[in-house]
Amino acid sequence: MNIENKPRKKMSAMRVHLTDTLVKNLPTKAKQYSIGDDEVVGLRVFVYPSGIKTYHYGYTDSNGKKTKERLESCLVLKVSQARNKAKKVAVQVMEGTAASQIRRNLATELTVSELFEEYEKARLKSPRYKDSTIRKWQTYRKVWINKKTPDVIIKAMFAKTKLDLGGLQLSKINKDILIDYHKFIGEKAEDSANSIIQMMSVVFNYAVEKKYISLSPVAFSKDDFYKQKENNRYLTRQQMDAVIDYCLNYDERNKDNPKLNHDYYKTRQLDIVSCCIIAKALLDGHRYRNEGSAIRWTEVSFPQKKLYFGDTKTGQQEYAIGPKAFKLLTAIKNERLREGSKFWYPKDIRKDYVFPSKWFGMINNIGKVNERPYVYTVSGTWRTCLKKLGIDYLPMYNCRHSYLTDGLRKTGNLKMMKEIAGHKKITTTERYARILGADVKEALNTIDGPEESTTNKVVEFKSNK
Repeated sequence: MNIENKPRKKMSAMRVHLTDTLVKNLPTKAKQYSIGDDEVVGLRVFVYPSGIKTYHYGYTDSNGKKTKERLESCLVLKVSQARNKAKKVAVQVMEGTAASQIRRNLATELTVSELFEEYEKARLKSPRYKDSTIRKWQTYRKVWINKKTPDVIIKAMFAKTKLDLGGLQLSKINKDILIDYHKFIGEKAEDSANSIIQMMSVVFNYAVEKKYISLSPVAFSKDDFYKQKENNRYLTRQQMDAVIDYCLNYDERNKDNPKLNHDYYKTRQLDIVSCCIIAKALLDGHRYRNEGSAIRWTEVSFPQKKLYFGDTKTGQQEYAIGPKAFKLLTAIKNERLREGSKFWYPKDIRKDYVFPSKWFGMINNIGKVNERPYVYTVSGTWRTCLKKLGIDYLPMYNCRHSYLTDGLRKTGNLKMMKEIAGHKKITTTERYARILGADVKEALNTIDGPEESTTNKVVEFKSNK
């Protein structure tokens, strides 16, 4: 009796194109079975009678032995992640890595937090990154990746979510998780959310380079990010003058050699150093922190009447000092020699800074030593000033907007204001021309309004072109 053997199915016929929906809908049977992926040969989904589904990757090692490695539960990994993990194993097989080592590597895969730590040790250094960028990077990683922060609001956010990006292994990260995390951070700070994703892109490209993963999951398009909101509010010239008059008061007895009037600040219980920082921001329009409160005396040239900055937002910069700002800096310089002055610190590093901090070396409200020898924030004095003058609150940074908007209104010269602002591109300066669009509307309203018989008004319109 001849027994006809049934033709055996080819392996390719036993493979399908795995998708998340297909894997989710695979039925449970009385016996264990598996389905292979047609994209990554060796990747299979095993379905057990208990209903559990797991990804495995089968390969032949350098000794010719067939081996099957468990990758992860289908509840944890998406198909794309399982493919990436299988490809990673395939690379190790091609390199001749022993099966036992591959198994250990799978068990000890880096987490996101560990990847950040490795990247920072290897790449987050000068001159590749500026010091200010390094500090910002480390702060964002500490708060949003490692979940270490004194901020009670952020602590409460983490307490309410199951998201723990830093603790996830690299192969478990996909775009959906990153989108959720981006939205999560965006509830508190949209700029921080965008920054974290940009940082993730850098470290995952590093992971691809190091062959920890085969493909970066950070595939955000421009539309996936929060749009940067421009705060175009600014102080009017009248308001700027009022703030300057309130924050800056000279001793009239020393007109030729200007000094500050200590009695004025003491009577009004104003912090004299913070007031001078605010005044400088409105007198020269520079960034109030790295070009203001943090400047050193070595960056000020009195003979040339210039400021020299080696590390700003736009790199090295050189600025001319205007007459009013020069008078202020001269007065502060004189304060350095005045015993008992808030600018007088002859025995420690604060003597090197134009705006020294009285809190340097002290314990702050979160139990840490204040290591900044210069004043970092003037928010309290700034709020007090605006409230006293009846001006609606706007961020301290808008002092720069106010100065540049006023300057463009007076000069009508974009190129000149570009140089004064230290912008790399004139398109950045054009922002202030857009802000001044309100002046055009005002002019049109005046033209279309009723004529006044007593006085003829002339509206001067300067083109910004």
